[in-house]
Amino acid sequence: MDEQDSLRFLTLDWFLYDLSEESSETVASKEFPAGDLPDPLDGYIKHQKIQDSQMVQIDCSGIKSEVKLLQELKNIQQTILNSSKKQEKTSLGKVGSSWLVWGQLMSDEQSPVKLAQEICTQLQFEGTSPNWQVDLIAHGPLLGATLYELWCPPQAQGEGESYHLLICLFESHWRKEALQKRVGNLLNQCQYLFLYRHKVVWAFQQSRRLRESLEQPSRLVPQVTNQSLARLEQSEVNLTELQDHLRQSLNLLAVYATQINYLQEQRHTIEINLENYRQRVIKLAGLSAQDSPKPPDERVGGWQGQGSSLLFEKFSQFAENKYLRQIERDYSSLSPGLLLVENSIKAVESLNQIEQTRSDQRLNTTLTIASVGVATSAVVATVIVATPPPNRHQLEFQITTIVGSLIVGGLMSVLVWYGLHWNRK
Repeated sequence: MDEQDSLRFLTLDWFLYDLSEESSETVASKEFPAGDLPDPLDGYIKHQKIQDSQMVQIDCSGIKSEVKLLQELKNIQQTILNSSKKQEKTSLGKVGSSWLVWGQLMSDEQSPVKLAQEICTQLQFEGTSPNWQVDLIAHGPLLGATLYELWCPPQAQGEGESYHLLICLFESHWRKEALQKRVGNLLNQCQYLFLYRHKVVWAFQQSRRLRESLEQPSRLVPQVTNQSLARLEQSEVNLTELQDHLRQSLNLLAVYATQINYLQEQRHTIEINLENYRQRVIKLAGLSAQDSPKPPDERVGGWQGQGSSLLFEKFSQFAENKYLRQIERDYSSLSPGLLLVENSIKAVESLNQIEQTRSDQRLNTTLTIASVGVATSAVVATVIVATPPPNRHQLEFQITTIVGSLIVGGLMSVLVWYGLHWNRK
């Protein structure tokens, strides 16, 4: 066995994350039942609920043996992928997934960077392979090891080729017990670090979908506001059409406001998880500083004080400069449309109230005039009928009475209408 291409305890871990829901937990239990991998494989499957998320970790070292060639990684990865009870692609990892390769150098003569590059050639992710020159975003000392981080970011809405890989190569001088302690710290901290990282990326992908869904409502904003202005300038307003326009504007406002609020929620999600990510990096760096065998003034990478997060700083900067700023720009460009719709609705509501008042006044006036006319007719008819002339035919007298009372009632209605009209002037 070529020692230059070998590592002790070579292990591959796959971390998958989903929102913690009953369905995701059920799927995780069915696809990846928790427990040790079957003999002769060395590894396990672990489920854990972290805050509002569900994690599945598959750890595998292949066939049990202390020393392994790097070429065995390809089979180990395939074993992990085949450990699912589901024949087709797993539905887990909707929030994100990360791969972690770790092992111990055989001797100080081995080059960590060459080993890491060789490891990349052995791994294959969905639709893509690691590109060392393009995808390497961080490297440095951590927990008595040399760490390399590679990342191919997903496209805006999560489509396309993407992966996240950490390679951690421990120095050859560590005894097995000390190595186990460091690996335990690494795995424990990484499960949180990966979660916060993926939730940042996932929230940004959600914001891109929201931005796309807001394109149609945002195009309707000028149309709605222009229609509102046109109705305000009309000398005669159709109350039914005005109310229909108001109803459409309110529907647009409801959709627009809801999506804008969701966009802000994704921004807050990124801010919260980015802060959690930074705090977890500082904690991991603190553990590394405690275990460092070198004096504090010789430590590489500045693992104490402000320099403790330098190793993972690139992702923090990337998320802040691209993700947060993009959402802030989107919100700044879209939120004025919300104000325009709100103001146009207020104006249309005011016009609607005015027209409704006018309509009510006209109805009241009509009822008043009609009431006066009817009452006058009734009084006249009652008076005439009460004193009928003795020499008139009864049918002729009744017809004359009805016609006369109607004429008098109509004249009184005209007089009342004229009086009301004169008072308004």
